Amino acid sequence: MIQEFEPQLKRNTSRSHAISVCTQILVALRFYASGSFQNIVADSSGLSQQSVSKIITSVSNILAERARNEIKMPADILQLQQTMRDFHAIAGFPRVIGAIDGSHIPIKAPTEDEEIYVNRKKFHSINIQVVCDAQRVIINYDVKYPGSTHDAYIWNRSTLRTRFQHGEFRDGILLGDSGYPLEPSLMTPFANPASPAEEEFNRCHTRTRTIIEQTFGVLKSRFRCLHKSGGNLQYDPLKCAKITAACLLLHNRCIKRRICCKRKPR
Repeated sequence: MIQEFEPQLKRNTSRSHAISVCTQILVALRFYASGSFQNIVADSSGLSQQSVSKIITSVSNILAERARNEIKMPADILQLQQTMRDFHAIAGFPRVIGAIDGSHIPIKAPTEDEEIYVNRKKFHSINIQVVCDAQRVIINYDVKYPGSTHDAYIWNRSTLRTRFQHGEFRDGILLGDSGYPLEPSLMTPFANPASPAEEEFNRCHTRTRTIIEQTFGVLKSRFRCLHKSGGNLQYDPLKCAKITAACLLLHNRCIKRRICCKRKPR
């Protein structure tokens, strides 16, 4: 990672003690993992709070931009078929290429439009939409909506929905909970199953869709800055969105490198 981001993080300065790229990355990772205030991270790293603030901003901006390019849906027929096989192996549910859900990231009360960031649980947040594959790798995301926004609204306005409508993913489907609308590309459970077949459908749906809940659990355990146990992100919504996107990218890299996370948020 150090070599990868060195061109963007290396600081041109006439000072003899410029902050190294390694230190910048470690400071940002410490913040993502702990959710601590900047001054706590500063004290533990021997840097000023102002330096820590700049580092978090710089690293988050770089990672968020990488996330836009690196986090992708299955792109071709071979990838689609493999993803379907992986999901089918969970509970026999066919044609699934992703599980979708929303999750709230706690933030401080914004100075503008504060009321729209209050979610149904009465705290300020951004509501993120995430799609994962059967390996808990995040393959699509949207992090720009205030906490009061309903999951179905985010889906209805998403570019991903348009891509499904245009047939980009062939006969692939997503699995979502009852908060989403039933659509040809988005399967939701029966609200009141009236037959053994419908009950079995719901059981297979639930067992398969649970992968997205597990993904959120691992994500927030690994990066406490996104979880209520870490307090809340003390920034404006746009910067909170970039920090979130940065953590989504890092989550994927950890999954692909088999870096385990045993802690679970409560």
